Amino acid sequence: MIQTAEDKIGDPDCSRSVRETARLNAPCIRTALGSATSSVSGTFRQALDRLGIDDYVLRERVILIHAPGTRFPTTKLDVLVVSPFGAFVVMAMQLRGRVAPGPDSETLSVFNEEREAMLHTSPLRRQAAAVRCLRSSLLQHACPVENLAVAAAIPCALHPLLPESILEADELYHYLRLRTIRFFSSRQRHVSVARVVDAIEGRLDSRPEALDEHCARMFAPRPR
Repeated sequence: MIQTAEDKIGDPDCSRSVRETARLNAPCIRTALGSATSSVSGTFRQALDRLGIDDYVLRERVILIHAPGTRFPTTKLDVLVVSPFGAFVVMAMQLRGRVAPGPDSETLSVFNEEREAMLHTSPLRRQAAAVRCLRSSLLQHACPVENLAVAAAIPCALHPLLPESILEADELYHYLRLRTIRFFSSRQRHVSVARVVDAIEGRLDSRPEALDEHCARMFAPRPR
C-alpha cells in the first residue's frame, strides 16, 4: 500500500489538488504549539550554548507584520533567533509519521501508521513571506536570514531527500555548527544583535490581542 501511496504523490491528478489539500491541512497553529515551541526553543538554546554563543536573542510566538495593508498582513513565528552569525525563523513542525518530499517544493507528504499519505504545506513555504520581509529589512545590517523547520512531534521520521533546513531536533547542533563555520570563515563582520533586534521590533505586533486577530484572519471564510 505504501508503494501505491507514493506513486499517487507524483500523479498529475494529485498535483492539481495539492494546494487545496495543503490548505485544509494547514490551519492557524495555536493550541498545542506551546510545548512544541518551548521544546524547539530549548533545543536551539542548547545548541548555541554548545557552540559558545552567548550573544543572542531568542523570542517565542511573535507576530510579524510582513505585508501591512493586505488581507493577510501577519505571520506567526514560533521561534525567532538573532545571533552574531545571522537570524533564524524557526517553525516547530508537528507532523507525525514519515515525512517525505511532496510533488512540488511547496508541499510535504506525510505517511501515517497505515502507510497512507496526506499532503501538507511545507513549513518553509508557510514562512517564506516572513523570511523575505526580514531579509529585505535586515539587508542594511548585513544579517543573513535563514528559514528552518524543526520536528517537534513524536514519532516523526524525516526522509533524507528533504531540504536540509527541515531538521530533526538532534540535527540542529550540527546544522548551526556548519553555519557558524561558514560565516566566520568568510571573514564577515559579526552581526550586531542589538541593532538587528531593534530593526525587527518595528515589524512586530506586540499587542496582547495580536495573536487572536492573526488566527481570526486565518480562519475567516474566503470570498468566492
